[in-house]
Amino acid sequence: MYSYVTGYLCILTLLGSSGIVHPSPVGRRPAAATGGGSGSFDLLLTWSEFGFLGNVLVGTPPQQVTSFVDWTWISQYVFTTKCHGDPERTHDCFAKDQTIFNQSLSSTFRYDSASYPSRTWNPNHFFFYEDLTVDYASDIEIVGPSSARVVIQAADQQFDLSKTPYPFAGVYGLSPVFKGDNASVQSPFYQAWSAGAWPEPFVAFHYCYNGSVDTTKTTCQGHDGLQTLGGYNHRLIRGDLSWYDIAFFPEVNTVDFVYEPAVYNYWTLSLTRLSLGDKVQALNQSTGAGAIFDHASYGRGASLSVNAYAELVSMTAATPVTLDSPPNNGNQSFYKVDCAKVPTFPPIRYQFGGSERVWEIVPSNYVENVGDICVLNVRTLGDGDMIAGNFGETFAKDKYVVFDFERNKVGLADLRW
Repeated sequence: MYSYVTGYLCILTLLGSSGIVHPSPVGRRPAAATGGGSGSFDLLLTWSEFGFLGNVLVGTPPQQVTSFVDWTWISQYVFTTKCHGDPERTHDCFAKDQTIFNQSLSSTFRYDSASYPSRTWNPNHFFFYEDLTVDYASDIEIVGPSSARVVIQAADQQFDLSKTPYPFAGVYGLSPVFKGDNASVQSPFYQAWSAGAWPEPFVAFHYCYNGSVDTTKTTCQGHDGLQTLGGYNHRLIRGDLSWYDIAFFPEVNTVDFVYEPAVYNYWTLSLTRLSLGDKVQALNQSTGAGAIFDHASYGRGASLSVNAYAELVSMTAATPVTLDSPPNNGNQSFYKVDCAKVPTFPPIRYQFGGSERVWEIVPSNYVENVGDICVLNVRTLGDGDMIAGNFGETFAKDKYVVFDFERNKVGLADLRW
């Protein structure tokens, strides 16, 4: 069995079929008491339909690998020349203009099948019911001031992607690392920090969304967002930074990100309270409710249960609408509202395990302009009462999000623009 599965067999036994526990962090080096020290780096992010993209360097000499920056993936994944196991058949699988990492051009690239056998996930959340197949290798990765040899996932493409090129050549995974996880299940940031290539175990996110008070995106250096690595920026924090222990939530592999073999490494918090204004909404009583942090396409839309969404539709007098380009990729229906009444709508409020602090999504951040109409940008999972939700772009507006890879905690603060 793979390490991320075996590491949880005993937990699942204790849980039975459901429940939330707090997994143990690994903790390779002592963390500094505060973030934002010298040596941190702002990875500049560009918004895309898939999620946020940033540039890293892999190999010797370095090859730029534009990567989909993914809080929910466990490694650095790269498109390679391999197609159906053959490095000479590249364009049987990829478009002619698809950017890839050419492993044969790197003098420091090493396959490591002896330590980490090849793996295939089906289903998965990259290609769904097509095989996601990787060989494990290692190479030098450079991100800003950090340079370290890390274990990476070298793609062996198993089906035809040649019609349309992707705007990226890899995935820079930023999932948390749990006790018992070997390097095949460790994010490249975590591996580099463990090797001393980053000063602190923190990763932070700041979103310069369209419509924010920072109209020129100055705080994001003119880009759509910043993924700060190796520290966090105290100047962007207004008030206190609240820390929360992450939770192990097995239902994520049933209602949200479905993988076989299962993947459980997520920045998940226990959701303890959900309300629309002052009106409290029910949470699933048998499983509890999980808040999964994901700023890719699945993190678009305010997270609500099916029942809470119906309540919000009623409270806002929303009416059904069919959209060619909906504001998120959820399976729920969409509803339009009277744009003039948006300021009167209730905020969506959340509380997470370990604190009574309330976090809001204000109406102007969950109502999206689609053409000339205003649409409720809500995304639901499961049925009935709240079981899980993805907390990403919509939730992150006007907030500062920090991940602590040593203590396995999520930090949240109001953003100082």
